[in-house]
Amino acid sequence: MAEETKNPMDLNGDGKVTLGERAQYYAGKAGEKIEQAAGKLKDEVKADAKEFGAKAAEKAKDLGAKASEKAKEFGAKAADKAKDLGAKAADKAKDVYADAKEELAEAAVKAKAKVEEFKNKKA
Repeated sequence: MAEETKNPMDLNGDGKVTLGERAQYYAGKAGEKIEQAAGKLKDEVKADAKEFGAKAAEKAKDLGAKASEKAKEFGAKAADKAKDLGAKAADKAKDVYADAKEELAEAAVKAKAKVEEFKNKKA
């Protein structure tokens, strides 16, 4: 006999796919996508912050060298200012990542709540 293929949305294995099972299945898939997006966003933010930090440090170094040629005191002040701006930019990138992570977590909680709501309506 040929083996029957199981519908992945038939979560309880009874051979029938209910609206609740569909909702739960798609909510699970949405949760997976949210987790993937959060991971990707985290990696991209880290990479962008690292790249930005390296560019900012390089730019600060160049500006500091040019300024020190004209006036040693002015060059030191410019390097300190550029370093502070780089640190603030890195802090801002961290804040953006934290906000995005929080929003994604809230979306996942809402999706799970909807699944529970569908389950409770079915019951």
